[in-house]
Amino acid sequence: MSFAGKAVLALFWLMLVPWGAGTVFFRKEKTMNHGQSFLIGYVFLFFVTELLTLSMIWLKLPLHVLSICYVVIGVGTAGAGIWQWKVKYQKASVKHDEGKPVKPAEDSDAGVEKRPWSAGLWACLRSISAWLWIALVLIAAQICVASLLAHMDADDAFYVGTATTAVHTDTIFSVNPYTGNAYRKLPSRYVLSPFPIFLAVISQLCGGLHPAIVAHVIFPAVFLVMAYLVLYQFAKLFFPENADARGIFLILGCALTWFSGFSVYTSGNFQMIRIWQGKGLLAAALLPLSVWLCMKTVMQKKSELPWYFLLLTNGACCLVSSMGIMLSPLVMGIFAVMGAVHCREPKRIITCILCCIPSIVLGAAYVLIK
Repeated sequence: MSFAGKAVLALFWLMLVPWGAGTVFFRKEKTMNHGQSFLIGYVFLFFVTELLTLSMIWLKLPLHVLSICYVVIGVGTAGAGIWQWKVKYQKASVKHDEGKPVKPAEDSDAGVEKRPWSAGLWACLRSISAWLWIALVLIAAQICVASLLAHMDADDAFYVGTATTAVHTDTIFSVNPYTGNAYRKLPSRYVLSPFPIFLAVISQLCGGLHPAIVAHVIFPAVFLVMAYLVLYQFAKLFFPENADARGIFLILGCALTWFSGFSVYTSGNFQMIRIWQGKGLLAAALLPLSVWLCMKTVMQKKSELPWYFLLLTNGACCLVSSMGIMLSPLVMGIFAVMGAVHCREPKRIITCILCCIPSIVLGAAYVLIK
């Protein structure tokens, strides 16, 4: 298969499938936000990958079985989501006024109308402010820098090495990437957060594209989009009625990321030079996403989003990094206390604890295998 064909497969598995899978979770919403669907689709797929990978490590199943299971779940949920979008949002497009449906009798231009999707796309593009276009150009420049001028990090000896070893041996955490020998004891620091195995699965699904290429070229482009989509959710939260302010907010975020190289420990530095590693993705996207979800659920008297989104996000944080097992419940715990005080509902703390079940279980498992 040509590189172009593998690139198309990468676009399918890393962009279309997550968006379609996330759309399923917004079936009861009056309007669908494509950015939120993309983000929730990813945390769902990460959550599923965590469950499947840990189960198959314990059962000592080969990598291709994990890939098949991922294909079935990913394509199944994405197909359901795309069908749902087509039926509810393309064929029966309903105009909204301030987020509420407008009755046809009240406005001759409102109501249900059948129109090509291209018309809606063109209207959306025309509504984008000049400041947001500038931000998009800066983001595109960052994607080009991160993908075409890939930083070679020493940690890749393990992360990319583990993915490459898994692909070539068709195993899951059975062979040590440093020596090529079978593991005598599973690496407790990494086995509970098997993000390199996700890299191996995507490598296989992209027509055998080498894990190093996926990690250094493909992942930065996709995960930078993910990180800035999270940032844009904050922009909409802070400036719901001011499109120009949202664009300026993104420009400021881009500028802070560009000039965050004063230390190797800043989240912006991780975002630009090693976002393909799980800890980089955790700092750049998943922890900020956890904060945003807590602001939309825990801190609201009437939750604007389902609480189980926090459960999915906690599981996604556990997949990408062992630090996510600890930091995700820490973030949710802080918001749980603030939400209980703000809304005068102590039971919110219990709900947040339930949303941290993946971290609790994996924390106990780490103590046992350590």
